[in-house]
Amino acid sequence: MRENWTDEQIRELVSLWPVASATQIAAQLHRPRSAICGKAKRLREMGILPRGALKHYEIDPWPARMRINSPPQFQYSGGSLSDDSTAIRPCTLIELDNGRCRWPLGEMHEVAAMFCGGAAVTGHSYCAQHMRLAHAAR
Repeated sequence: MRENWTDEQIRELVSLWPVASATQIAAQLHRPRSAICGKAKRLREMGILPRGALKHYEIDPWPARMRINSPPQFQYSGGSLSDDSTAIRPCTLIELDNGRCRWPLGEMHEVAAMFCGGAAVTGHSYCAQHMRLAHAAR
């Protein structure tokens, strides 16, 4: 079912268009992003929105998604490593098995793409170093 656009919604779309992304405008107007893009296209055809105008975002649009085809860069920041520091053998999720450490590498807010991969303590998911870190965090 199509919902008609009110004059107020059109004014808001026109005022937000130069400073916000279509996704941000859709959230503000409680409409699908496709409806915002379609209406913007029709407003451009009518001459209400200028063609080819550059957008100057007040708020950065959502960050680009991580590329799957390029391996992520990571830095290990799990504290000081002791004599078992050589046990870390970074690996991907596909390479993990029951004998390898499942400690995620990378930043806290990122989806884990790389793991420690060192020799896991028998009956546990982590190597000795990460077992100490896990128990120290409790």
